[in-house]
Amino acid sequence: MATPMLAGLLKVAATDPKLKGLVANVGQDLHITGIDQARPWALGTLAHHAPVLAVTATSREAEDLTAELSAMMGDKVAMFPSWETLPHERLSPGVDIIGKRAQVLHNIDDLRIIVTAARGLSQPILQDIEGRAPVHLEEDHEYNFDDVVRSLEFRAYKHVDMVAKRGEFATRGGIIDVFPTTLDYPVRVEFWGDEVTDIRQFSVADQRTIPEIEVGRVDIFTARELPITDAVAQRAAKLASTHTGNPALVELLTKVSEHIPAEGMEAVLPVLSDAPLITLSEFLPAATHVVM
Repeated sequence: MATPMLAGLLKVAATDPKLKGLVANVGQDLHITGIDQARPWALGTLAHHAPVLAVTATSREAEDLTAELSAMMGDKVAMFPSWETLPHERLSPGVDIIGKRAQVLHNIDDLRIIVTAARGLSQPILQDIEGRAPVHLEEDHEYNFDDVVRSLEFRAYKHVDMVAKRGEFATRGGIIDVFPTTLDYPVRVEFWGDEVTDIRQFSVADQRTIPEIEVGRVDIFTARELPITDAVAQRAAKLASTHTGNPALVELLTKVSEHIPAEGMEAVLPVLSDAPLITLSEFLPAATHVVM
């Protein structure tokens, strides 16, 4: 990866007496006052001494702060998005949001700064679920073609004739086209027997390879917050039989019991899984500093 464009400038800024005073007190509860423009420099300096969880008021502020910090620290910075849906809505979060959340949790030990909005901090997360880890594919490695397809279906990817949007995949011969929830372009994975011989991104519009983007490997993250295991399906079937007075709930649970992802199923995650619900901060290393 190329060096972030402002990495050198951050190193120089960290020599400022005020920022030196900040890092001299790492480990203590601090109340820091400064102009808005100083925030990314203070966070970047602090992150060289301890992992940081930065919490903003809104998602827009989180996006802006992530962009500023990424210019200083590159892929050591990530934004943890909050669900854009409300608990009472019969809607599921966008697959791009689900995928990005899973990606951040999967790579959490490699990150120095995680930025999230107050909503993202307060929304509980299932501590451990099957399928949160990505499907990893790499050129010149062997994978069973049918197992890869089943893994994608388990992570709620839709099997279609031609890939058009995130969360879809298509197969033909020894080729899998898949649009990962965390990427801007779909990926074409070519098999020769069980060996992956080529992985490259392509354009949805004309299905042509994008030669400027070198891939070679890909991590395909889930399209649902809770992939449906047999245990989840059985629990949904039992709940559907005991809540017959609520037709909308019965319809949702019946779909889940048949291993079909249902819109709005995230609203009933606590009763579909035994995994405890915890907050983002509980996933982080003990030495992490939370900056509000």
